[in-house]
Amino acid sequence: MSVIETDSIDAIGVEKEAQRVFLTVIDSLVWDADNVHLYTLQEKINTYIYFIESGELLKALPDSKGFDIAIELILKHMPSDQAITFFDKTTQILLDKGIIFVFGPNRETGYAEQQS
Repeated sequence: MSVIETDSIDAIGVEKEAQRVFLTVIDSLVWDADNVHLYTLQEKINTYIYFIESGELLKALPDSKGFDIAIELILKHMPSDQAITFFDKTTQILLDKGIIFVFGPNRETGYAEQQS
């Protein structure tokens, strides 16, 4: 799965001790001047919000009732300035819904631009 499949959830993880569910978006797209990437990402995040708010998440993971929910965006490429602005706005919108938003590079490899 990946960000371009805007109607699906890429990955779900549960940290039982922390009582948190992670819904992960895997994003390997390069940032573009026409913002197609941002629009695609916005659609993907909207799918995740619907998955949470419609009750589908609790149907899929009934034992996670009461857990914190985080949308985790794993980026291959360093975000553009426009993407950072979008992430700031998205963070606030999601926090207002009680959802945590985190983003960054793959923990093991970093951003593609940082690899040698």
